[in-house]
Amino acid sequence: MKLNQNLLADIFQNGMIFPLNKDFKLGGYIQPNQAVEVEFAGKRYLTKSSNNGKWCVIIPAVSDPTYVGEIAVHASKQIQIIKNIKFGHVYLLSGQSNIEYRLKDEAHYKNVISDLKNKKYSDFYYYNVPQVDYIDHENGDIKPKNLQAESWHEINENNVGMISAVGFYMMAALRENDVYGPLAVVDCFKGGTSASVWIKEDDLASDPRLKRAFLDKYHEIIDGKTWSDFDRETAAYNLRVEKHNQDLAKYLKMHPDTSLSTAKNIVGHTPWPPPYRPDLYTRPSGLNETMLKQVEFGVFNQMVWYQGENDTDRANYYYLLLPRLLHTWRRTLKDPSLPMKLIQLPGYADYPDNSGAVIRQTQMMVAQQFSQVDLVSFIDGGEEHNIHPTNKKDMGMRLGRIMAGNDYSGTPYVSKVRIKDQKLTLEIARCSQLVLKENVFLKIKYLDDSFETVRLTNKNIRKNEIVLDLKKTFLGVSYAYKNYPTHIGLYNELGYPVSPFKYEYKKKMF
Repeated sequence: MKLNQNLLADIFQNGMIFPLNKDFKLGGYIQPNQAVEVEFAGKRYLTKSSNNGKWCVIIPAVSDPTYVGEIAVHASKQIQIIKNIKFGHVYLLSGQSNIEYRLKDEAHYKNVISDLKNKKYSDFYYYNVPQVDYIDHENGDIKPKNLQAESWHEINENNVGMISAVGFYMMAALRENDVYGPLAVVDCFKGGTSASVWIKEDDLASDPRLKRAFLDKYHEIIDGKTWSDFDRETAAYNLRVEKHNQDLAKYLKMHPDTSLSTAKNIVGHTPWPPPYRPDLYTRPSGLNETMLKQVEFGVFNQMVWYQGENDTDRANYYYLLLPRLLHTWRRTLKDPSLPMKLIQLPGYADYPDNSGAVIRQTQMMVAQQFSQVDLVSFIDGGEEHNIHPTNKKDMGMRLGRIMAGNDYSGTPYVSKVRIKDQKLTLEIARCSQLVLKENVFLKIKYLDDSFETVRLTNKNIRKNEIVLDLKKTFLGVSYAYKNYPTHIGLYNELGYPVSPFKYEYKKKMF
């Protein structure tokens, strides 16, 4: 999928960054069964497009961090040249609105602009994947209609506002932790998305539970409706959104000292989701072919996935969705060992029931099950009634420090639970010394269905273990297992928070 008629996919443009010391791909879509010749660094690479027009070549890794070159592609009497290409570290960012949250809206944006004017940051780059909602396969039309091809940007004070805020601070921390040379992020995200919109339809259909919950439900809603029906439903939804925005603006005008999160808690949150329609990106598998397709030839040093908010209404399916999602990305990129950082959701009070806690639990479990997938918890970075925390600096800097690879590969979590002589021991991975920063409470469940809330003290801490005396037959234990936990005070020696968790002994699982 591309927005132009070039020989190469849209992501290949002047000034782009490729990973250093890693074989990389070049490819795109042209006429079927056409010869393709690629010239790079004095060598020629020959291939042929497939029956559907796809072509791809693998270029051996470049190890010189100072190398600046160009690539020429010849096919069907056409030529495309991309110039000023560099080699460094390239990171793929994906998910929904909190990773999409732009730096221009972030709490420390003005400080960044000042720093850029003083030449603090250099050799930072980004590419924003165009957010294609829908492709009409009959005529090739793309929605939104006014969507334009993107370009690679070297950041400056004029363009930095459109980068992912988390992504920018991640690069800043990487640089502070001695990751030198060009640093680049490829932003491939879309707010308001369930994991199901990024997963291939066949993969959703292969599990009867996901098929019923997502695909069958979608078709039950849209089948039998005309485009006039869809337009009428969308117009009614837009009126609800407009009224909400007017009510919110009116309330904020009358109460200028009230925070946005408090105002939304009183007036109500923006109506969501919009009604299903066949050309809406929130449909199951909707972005799998419109956005993932645009990065299929990309090669990355690491990937960041930050999503889950939009699956809290069906949190009990997330343990089925998330593994498929991770497989989808690795399969699409043809990189089965791609290192991935899985962001654990911050606290937020207004998720239904305890679904935020369920999503975090799933994220922790899946990170432990997958090779080269590491959990990075932001549990201490939330706002009670604001699903989009405005301080992305602390989150991004933590992520960047971890991705630099100088200490732990993720944040700490409970790795073992032991019971012996009426003592409960919780062993914490990615930690050599636990630190209590404030009051921390564990909730103990006993076999007779009674509960005990225990406040931890330093007497309970033995290096990376928590040790508790049990009063009765133990059944389970939990920590910060709620949508918006208020007592987050359990950290490792580097200041990384221990993941919230819920453990039930009889089930032998989290």
